[in-house]
Amino acid sequence: MHIVVIFYNIGGYHAARLRAAYAACKQKGWTFSAIQVTDTTKEHPWGDVEQEITFPLKTLLPIATTSPSTLRNQESTVPASLLPPCLDTLQPDILAIPGWGFPISRAALAWCRKHNVPTILMSESKWDDEKRQWWKEQLKSWLYVKKYNAALVGGKLHRDYLIKLGFPHERIFLGYDAVENDYFSQRAEIARLDPVKARHRQAKIPAKPYFIVVTRLIKRKNVFRLVEAFAAYRQQIGDGQAWDLVICGSGEEESSIRNLIVEQKLLDCVHLPGFITYQAIGDWYGLANAFVHPALQEQWGLVLNEACAAGLPVLCSRTVGAAYELIDNGKNGLLFDPQSREDITRTLLTIHKMDLDSRNKMGQFSKDIVANYAPQSFANGLLKAVDTAIISR
Repeated sequence: MHIVVIFYNIGGYHAARLRAAYAACKQKGWTFSAIQVTDTTKEHPWGDVEQEITFPLKTLLPIATTSPSTLRNQESTVPASLLPPCLDTLQPDILAIPGWGFPISRAALAWCRKHNVPTILMSESKWDDEKRQWWKEQLKSWLYVKKYNAALVGGKLHRDYLIKLGFPHERIFLGYDAVENDYFSQRAEIARLDPVKARHRQAKIPAKPYFIVVTRLIKRKNVFRLVEAFAAYRQQIGDGQAWDLVICGSGEEESSIRNLIVEQKLLDCVHLPGFITYQAIGDWYGLANAFVHPALQEQWGLVLNEACAAGLPVLCSRTVGAAYELIDNGKNGLLFDPQSREDITRTLLTIHKMDLDSRNKMGQFSKDIVANYAPQSFANGLLKAVDTAIISR
């Protein structure tokens, strides 16, 4: 039995899931391979993840040998044209495919239909991701979704959406969205045990207590409004007592965010260190007081998994998919309306006013909750989907 899993671009948390799946397949005496479209992207410059990849991997468009003029994004048809010969070589018995809307997904599904190979849909789409039109929903159900044999999804909201699209609920399994919890927990704890060394490793970590944000700087991530809310928080708390704000990431909104920081006179307390690699982010989580995720819309948001594993209280937008699974409002974090600057400010003030013991208890609750979303959960869900896909084809 040869199981093949496709991802667009494998970063640290994809690798953790795939390592668990590879180990589970080896235990059964099965072969396992992964395919990625490309090995690096502007959106997710993961850093060096080669050491994380311990499983067989094929890359359709390696950056080292691909012309700069070749489109390597998810909408590109180039990788879709390269996939069939790759699958002809690998000869999978089961193929796990990310989504249904991209050219690579449709090419994978078409190849499997042609060769009578069972398919597993990997999805984290949910009903409220965008405004839905009934006729488009009907088309995607008929043309793509119903043609898969089983599904592996992030959580209940993603399962419910597939059911709305007519996918049988008994063929849907959970576990798709997971990170290497132990890695983030251990790296954060190392930083907390020796903050001086952590700051020596990461010289840009501020000396003052801080909120941390890890995200791309694009409009949908709502960082501009968060900075506005942070300015209001500082006005109420006072400059001397207020925490700083660290925004890790890069993107097209960076210049407008920097201009806002200048306008609000926040240069001394809002830090933009850029994209932080998988190898370094544990130090930043470890010394933070709380994590904030303000996105207007997010199918899941794996940074919530990371922050919970690192033992942080989490302040999160209600519209983030992972919040439904990972945030127990008032217990390990606080939820807010991402459209409301005032509501975001409220949560910043609330967590600031908690004592250290209360925040530590919140962080421990975060760890307890995210323990159910480990790489082994991905492997277990994948194996259940494999069994179901074989039976239902």
